[in-house]
Amino acid sequence: MVTFVTRFDLRAPGATGRERSELYRRSIEQAAYLQARGRQPIMVSEHHASDDGYLPSPIPFAAAIAAVTTDVPITISALLVNFYDPIRLAEDLAVLDHLSGGRVSSTVGLGYRREEYALFGRPWETRGRDLEARLEVLLQAWTGEPFEHEGRTVRVTPRPLSRPHPFLMYGGGSVAAARQSPVAPPSPPPPLPRASASPTDNVIGTAAAKWPHSAADAMDVRSRQCCCA
Repeated sequence: MVTFVTRFDLRAPGATGRERSELYRRSIEQAAYLQARGRQPIMVSEHHASDDGYLPSPIPFAAAIAAVTTDVPITISALLVNFYDPIRLAEDLAVLDHLSGGRVSSTVGLGYRREEYALFGRPWETRGRDLEARLEVLLQAWTGEPFEHEGRTVRVTPRPLSRPHPFLMYGGGSVAAARQSPVAPPSPPPPLPRASASPTDNVIGTAAAKWPHSAADAMDVRSRQCCCA
């Protein structure tokens, strides 16, 4: 069976403010149209400081899509985790998980543009290690239990609806990215998660398989998958 995925990146070179606002509004209308015409999956993307106005904030946009749909699978691909505070990101994704009924998955990525790292004051040279550290914080945060982070005790609430956490995939097109995967050579990307009457019964996956003694093990991750694109 062929599955078509509708992707929104909202690029519009030279658009006026009013035209860009109209683009956002019509994109949400299109999402509702896709729901009405048969539950086609939707993907939203992220980039920053682009002259064409590339969507920089995929989480609120995914929330808007979730608000006008009921069972359409939604994926953020890629979610550029290094540009977020991991505690706030854990909160935002948990709320999005509840708003969507567990329908939103994320493909985490490093990003490939140095100007984006400069925009957020993030180091380019340690981006791989920084991403893994942030993912560890996300996994810890979603347990709902207190843990140590940067010398202080923190606790994130609410916990996500999905168990043990929202569906995560690891995206990349390099040898280093492929090494994050538990398989070699990389397998085809897994299908988008399907909504069910009980989202907590869904099989939830993570690309944390490379962490044999990490929070991922403590949370009984039932499926470890990698999306290499």
